[in-house]
Formats: sequence, structure tokens, C-alpha cells
Amino acid sequence: MSAQRPYVISIAGFDPSAGAGVLSDLKCFEAHRVYGFGICSALTIQTDADFLQNDWMSAEQIIAQFRPLLKKFPVPVAKIGLIKDLDTLEEVCIDLSLHNPEIKIIVDPILKASAGYKFHEWNVYPEKLKNVLKRLYLITPNFLEMESLGSGQEVHAVCKDWSQDLAVLLKGGHNSTAPGTDFLYQATQRLELKPASSEIFQKHGSGCVLSAAISAELALGKSLSESCLLAKQYTYNFLHSNPSLLGYHSS
Repeated sequence: MSAQRPYVISIAGFDPSAGAGVLSDLKCFEAHRVYGFGICSALTIQTDADFLQNDWMSAEQIIAQFRPLLKKFPVPVAKIGLIKDLDTLEEVCIDLSLHNPEIKIIVDPILKASAGYKFHEWNVYPEKLKNVLKRLYLITPNFLEMESLGSGQEVHAVCKDWSQDLAVLLKGGHNSTAPGTDFLYQATQRLELKPASSEIFQKHGSGCVLSAAISAELALGKSLSESCLLAKQYTYNFLHSNPSLLGYHSS
């Protein structure tokens, strides 16, 4: 009989193409041999290339989905992707922590779909954003998302400032000066994670995959820096799994 797998929760949008969101996260969790619970935060109509429509789940609807699971199962990590707004995110984080004060909450801030659909402008609520950040273990924005969240301030300076309260993984996407290089900020430390290759096949949902892989590795007991390194390699394999926009998950 195999050992019990750790549990991880994904709170994310339902993407019918399964390239991103909760379906993609669950495939990533299974490949990492952790047991994933899937909580729907939005119902989307999209393909791998086009985003057509979105219907949000309220905080109450999201919380109602995960409360019975947290009461029954020990869940060390929760990954949050697409979500309605900062108020909803804050309510969800509060409830997660009430059930497990030690839970590591990871947020992948999806502000805009790769197909161009715009979801959020969180930077217009700086105090609310600051309060939410204090409830997180890790946030994983790409370069353009960090520019938006930091209201145009120098990106690395904002990461360094935020890292006094939580870890920040600045993803290398859209970074013209260091393409493909991720930067992990933890308090006074900065770790550079360089890409294995500059030649990749673009994939729908690659940011979701990276944050989901980090979540899985953390649930397996890895340190944050090791989790980020392993997740970057996993995402590289995902990007190179085939030339289409929909990647394959494998251990």
C-alpha cells in the first residue's frame, strides 16, 4: 500500500480547454503525486487562444465549496488563481486561515487573460492590496503584472519592499532585460532562477502550471527555493511537451 499523499487546494477558474485554471492545476497536482481539491472561482467560456466570457463566483460560494474539505482533510497549501476582486480574495484568505492558521496561501494574480481580456486593476486599491498581501505566503506575478500592481514603480524595488511581509516570485515572462529569468524575493534574499533554454513553445496557462507546481512541491515538504527551482524545471518540460498551445503534464 502506498503512503498517503498530501492534500492541496486549488481555487481557480473553470477553463473548458483545461489548459489553465482549476482543471490544469489538478492535472499538475496528480503529476506531482499530491491529491488536489478543485474549487471553482469563476466559470469561463474560452479556448486555448480566445477568451469570450466570464461569470464570477462570490466569496460565499467559494468558501462553501472548500469548508467541508478543510474540516475533514489536513491541507497545508492553498493556491488561488482567477478570483473576482480583492474583497473576495481577502474573505477567502481569512476563512482559509481560520480553518488552518498554518496554511500556506499562494496567489497567482491573473490580471489579464493571455487573449487580452482584462480582469483587474488591483493597484487602485493600495490599502486593500497591502492588507491582502499580509495574509499570503507567496505571490507569483509576471513582469507586466508586477508593473501594474506596483503602480508603475520600479519592479524589483516593489518586490524587495513586499518581501518583508511575504515571498515574491517575479516570473520572467515579458521581462525584456532578462527574458525567462525568475527572481525569488524572501526578506533580504534574492534568488535568480535562469531558464534552461531561450527557445520554448508558448503555452496557454503556463503561469498557472508554475504556481501549481510550486504548491505541490511545498505540500511535499520542500523549501520554497527548492520548490521554485523544481517547478521551473517542470514548467520547462510542460512548455516543451508539444508545439501546440495546450501542454501535457507528466512527472
